[in-house]
Amino acid sequence: MESMDNGERPIEASGIGGVGTIVKVTWYDAAAQIKINTINAAKPEEHLAVCESVGELIVKDRKALILVQHWSDTDGIDILAIPRDWCQKIEVMEIVGECITESSESQPE
Repeated sequence: MESMDNGERPIEASGIGGVGTIVKVTWYDAAAQIKINTINAAKPEEHLAVCESVGELIVKDRKALILVQHWSDTDGIDILAIPRDWCQKIEVMEIVGECITESSESQPE
């Protein structure tokens, strides 16, 4: 497992962004389609749902990514675990002032 600790951030932190990098992950999910007329057998991934999720990347393992998507001092954290095989791209987001923007450090998966 690749550690998200960069030597400067604590392993336990309050709030989003205290442990890992803010990223946007593009990934495929299962999709049901009803009443379709053709199936693209040559490119079946066209029938999957393309998803984008933004959060703090706290685990980047060979099997899964774990993003923190919500933090509360009373309720704890909400996470999203994405199977690594489903990931298409990981884009590092930059925090500029109060806004989050895409960085040029995109990584196809």
